Amino acid sequence: MWPSVPAHRSFGNVPCPSGAQCELPHCIFNHEAAKPPPARPSPAPTMAELGREPNAKRLKLDHETKEAGAQATPAAAPAKTYVFVGSIMPKSKAPPAIKDPGAAHIAVPPRPTETDPLAVLPPSAARPISPLPAPAATVAKPAANSDAPVPLMPRKLSKEPAAFIKRVTFLKALHGYMKPQNDKLLKAVKPEVKELHLRPNQLNKLAVDEEENIARENPFIYENILKQRLVKLKAMTPEVWVKERREALAKESGEPPKKLPPKNLDTGLTPKEEITFLSMLKCPQDGLDAHGYVTKQPTDSELNDTHLALEVAAGWEQCDRCSTRFQVFPERREEDGALTSGGQCRHHWGKRIFPKRSRNSAPEPTRFACCNAEVGSPGCATHDTHVFNVKDSKRLSLIMPFIKTPENDKAPPDSAVCFDCEMGYTTNGLEMLRLTVISWPQHRPLLDVLVRPLGHLLDVNTRFSGITPEQFVNAKPYDPVDPKLVRKDLRIVDSPCVARDIFLSHVSPTTPVLGHALENDLNTIRLIHPTIIDTVLLYPTRQGLPYRHGLRYLAKTYLGEDIQQGGAAGHDSYEDARTTGELVRFKIKEKWKMMKIDGWQVREDGVFPPMPVGSSPPTAMPLVPEVRSAVLDGKPAEKRKLEEDQGQGAGEEPPVKKQG
Repeated sequence: MWPSVPAHRSFGNVPCPSGAQCELPHCIFNHEAAKPPPARPSPAPTMAELGREPNAKRLKLDHETKEAGAQATPAAAPAKTYVFVGSIMPKSKAPPAIKDPGAAHIAVPPRPTETDPLAVLPPSAARPISPLPAPAATVAKPAANSDAPVPLMPRKLSKEPAAFIKRVTFLKALHGYMKPQNDKLLKAVKPEVKELHLRPNQLNKLAVDEEENIARENPFIYENILKQRLVKLKAMTPEVWVKERREALAKESGEPPKKLPPKNLDTGLTPKEEITFLSMLKCPQDGLDAHGYVTKQPTDSELNDTHLALEVAAGWEQCDRCSTRFQVFPERREEDGALTSGGQCRHHWGKRIFPKRSRNSAPEPTRFACCNAEVGSPGCATHDTHVFNVKDSKRLSLIMPFIKTPENDKAPPDSAVCFDCEMGYTTNGLEMLRLTVISWPQHRPLLDVLVRPLGHLLDVNTRFSGITPEQFVNAKPYDPVDPKLVRKDLRIVDSPCVARDIFLSHVSPTTPVLGHALENDLNTIRLIHPTIIDTVLLYPTRQGLPYRHGLRYLAKTYLGEDIQQGGAAGHDSYEDARTTGELVRFKIKEKWKMMKIDGWQVREDGVFPPMPVGSSPPTAMPLVPEVRSAVLDGKPAEKRKLEEDQGQGAGEEPPVKKQG
């Protein structure tokens, strides 16, 4: 019971929820405003008629009430287990499913109307039930044009690059230099330029975000970077500011930025001489098998043991994305036709970003590049099924056997090729979905086709392969007579074996094959090739294998090109193959510049070292290991000459014969 208190100290100004139907002798609510008007034809509905309980805390949940509720409410149908049967096409629009199973029983009552007596209740009494909170990793970030107030104050970081007062000073200066540039957009004549103008709150957010990025990415040179940015903003023209704003908007919307035409790279050699020079960059086969390269075919006994092990495993695999154990049914499960078990896969598609170590501050957590969430948080992406990847050469041979590059008299003798594969997930693991082969160094397309995999397709892996389900399903058959090598209209071949046969028609065992991380592409196509040039080995890291630089990093560092900027649209295998070829040409340019000073010569039949004074012209001989290692190690000519005299005497220096 409520205590008897004066109306002005309790709810005397609040109309009674029951209105004229109130039966309490001493009601604490006001009944003056709750009297029904004379023109109202029918009395107000009671609480029971509205389906709302007066006080949920005073309900009796005894056995009889449960039985009565069970009779009135029909039994819920058992939840249907989700299985993946192989549909890769995007589903039609449907109402969003409830992600949290605990939110299924929550019923949100309708909003009260003006004629509803509940409309006179306080907002806290008539509001609908709040939904369950979303997980921390899935909470959407405010958009760039959000109207949420953003104070002009620096965000707190776990490792502060400078004192707080100094950060505030730099932030205000940054905002002060941005504001005149932003105000000039209102005076523009073109409407598309005026649309780039930012409201005050948006400009605050832009300044705060930029200051935070500089503080997070460059904590040790924070002041220098910000001062350089301020100087650049002070002298910036309106055209440059418009360009920056357009690039920022394109990045937020996920659109790939416009690419500039690639720069022409001059190696100082003719295309034919560049092919001859490739003999100096050939990767030896010794030791490559320890890093994923397949240099010999598995034996029959190894294949038998692998086959028995797979029978014992009964299709159980580990997800390549979320590490969940699940089962694969290559021939479909009999009872429901499922291809995989385990339901949907929730994962982070980005790589892990390891923080920089510091002695004076607490270590920051490791995060994912896709959503900046900490490792261990729920995934930011969801897919219909789990997927797996097979790297063992013996398991790969059971799906499609490895072969060695056969002899091919029709292959041009003085030629080289770059090739790249794009892969997708099937019931056999990662399989080839696109094969691109171009000539080197002209970068002329030789083959660019889609490939129908051997297993059932689980995911075309668009974010990395660049292949969409619509493009794959609607592709026309490949015609050898009229291949039509158009990237927007790719044709499809029936199997990886057919794609490999077309590839082998352009190469022979002596044809140099160029690529980045070639073990992945060669293993995907199941080919053992003796003459390879891999940019992973040409540009090693300080730690050596298995650590390696990414193709995008190498292109930006050595060529000044931005590649793989498609975002969710994925990569382009032609772009990757062309970039790999240019990286090889850049390495040739570097080495030939030094070797030319030392007196080396490139001829039609090979690369020859300088001739000693008074000796006869050198004869064409294979490159000995000592000389070859000296070239690759970059030893001075005098040191190489001394080592050769000690090992071979004062005779003639052997030439470097062209290999392939």
